[in-house]
Amino acid sequence: MRLFSGQRAWVLQRLSVLLVLVLLALGGLRLLFWPAPSYEDWRAFTSSAHGAVLIALFFGAIALHAWVGARDVVLDYLHQRALRFAVLLLVATVLVAVMTRVLFALGGQIA
Repeated sequence: MRLFSGQRAWVLQRLSVLLVLVLLALGGLRLLFWPAPSYEDWRAFTSSAHGAVLIALFFGAIALHAWVGARDVVLDYLHQRALRFAVLLLVATVLVAVMTRVLFALGGQIA
């Protein structure tokens, strides 16, 4: 049985987009109802433990959502195994690189 196949992948993609929407809504509400944050405010938020976790969750949910969507498109439209593998490897490499960069940028705030 594949790890992210069929209904399991569908559920993961829907849950990831719900997490992204919740985090975007919370960020939007923060921007609407509180004074405009300064650079120091953003810096304090990203360097705090809870801010770093929220940012990592946000980008992780986007990466999971992108992986399931890209995987489905590749599996539907690329029928040669070697090409399919190469494209999936490229997508996975890009997503892992983005997540690594995000975690590196957070500077070890997630303990």
